[in-house]
Amino acid sequence: MTWNAKRAKHAKNNLSLRSSRPLRSPDAAFRRELGLVDSAAVVAGGIIGVGIFANPSNVARVVSDPVLILVVWAIGGAVALIGAFVWAELASRYPEVGGQYVYLQRAYHPVVGFLYGVALLFIINGGSLAAVSILFASYVDRSFVTLGPVGIRGVAAAALVTLTAVNAIGVRAGTRTNNLLMAAKVVGMLALVALAFSRGVHPASRFDIGPDVLRGASVPMILTALVPILFAYGGWQSCANIAAEIKDPARNLARANVLGVIAVVVLYLSLNLAYLWVLTPAQVAASPALAADMARAAAGDLGARFVALLIVVSSLGFLAVVILTGPRLIYAMAADGLFFRRAAQLHPRYRTPVFALWFQAAVSLALLTTNTYDQLLSYVVFADWLFFGLTAGALVIVRGRGAADSDRVAPAPGHPWTTGIFIAVAVGIVVNSFFAYPTQSLIGSAILAAAAAAFFATR
Repeated sequence: MTWNAKRAKHAKNNLSLRSSRPLRSPDAAFRRELGLVDSAAVVAGGIIGVGIFANPSNVARVVSDPVLILVVWAIGGAVALIGAFVWAELASRYPEVGGQYVYLQRAYHPVVGFLYGVALLFIINGGSLAAVSILFASYVDRSFVTLGPVGIRGVAAAALVTLTAVNAIGVRAGTRTNNLLMAAKVVGMLALVALAFSRGVHPASRFDIGPDVLRGASVPMILTALVPILFAYGGWQSCANIAAEIKDPARNLARANVLGVIAVVVLYLSLNLAYLWVLTPAQVAASPALAADMARAAAGDLGARFVALLIVVSSLGFLAVVILTGPRLIYAMAADGLFFRRAAQLHPRYRTPVFALWFQAAVSLALLTTNTYDQLLSYVVFADWLFFGLTAGALVIVRGRGAADSDRVAPAPGHPWTTGIFIAVAVGIVVNSFFAYPTQSLIGSAILAAAAAAFFATR
């Protein structure tokens, strides 16, 4: 059999698999209650967590020039925007519950979608939820109520359980919670930027814009700096998981991806400029609580407490989005027979995947007890960007098969060049992670290898 014949046979088998799902409830089983604003808030809320308050210090430890710091954050924003355009086209082509899992299933062998689901549950979402809930409780402990080590874990767990319960009673309850937290985050960030620039017209950092700015930079340096940056920008893909609950998803989901990412890029660049306006790059790099230190320098202890409250709210907002979106993908996997059958069932009254919601919570609670924030971040970046690259490749494959376009398809601008750049960045991040975080990357690889072996052993 020739390679083309094998590929045609595989494509036929894939189509057969997806057209004969005895478990998959139709997308109409969900309630389409979310409009463009709701969806864009989910996109932005899935991106804005605590990364922008903590990760600029990690970036400044790698890159010391203030202009270069802003440049690498702009590069990260450009990569995120390209990703948003790629996901927008895929979402407009396949506006189904499950998002990225569906795109990978359409383009590759079913094992790839299965591995992404495993990575999402046990590494990406599980790790992100555990890491951010720990940071949330740490700021509560540091600025409001003394909790101690055990109390921090307890409050982090309580936040995960409470937000899971909120999302279990309906998508509208979950999105209202997210919209409220998202509005509070944006207002707080704008107030923080205004506070920094109220300090005066003379910045603490020296911004020398010239041809020598990039002279001291190297590709490994930029890739290392991009790891915490891309973690902070990650999350635009989450909204696709709830496509079945969005009104006119082929149009609104694509628009929401792009609008949400653009809003976040503007906010992130403004905040980084604010940090460097008040503090020098060396002070930024040395700060264990950057946003609080910047606000304290600009407005004293009152400013620091305001930032602590902002971080607490941002953490809760991020947790709310991830808890809302992740279980929809697990539902799609279960409907394809690739996960526990019960996860493919919706609550008869609330129309939410309750079993998947609580299963995700259980995984996060387990990771909560065994890992630190930095360790969890490293796991997440490796797995996230491995599948980001594969998903961008899925668009190349779909286009290469001559998939028919319609007036509802939102084509990615500059494809295939922009998509190729995104894939190259993803490859660079994944390869570099084995040097920067070898233990976490090897463990993540072992988890995926074990999952692949289990897939073929049980099929």
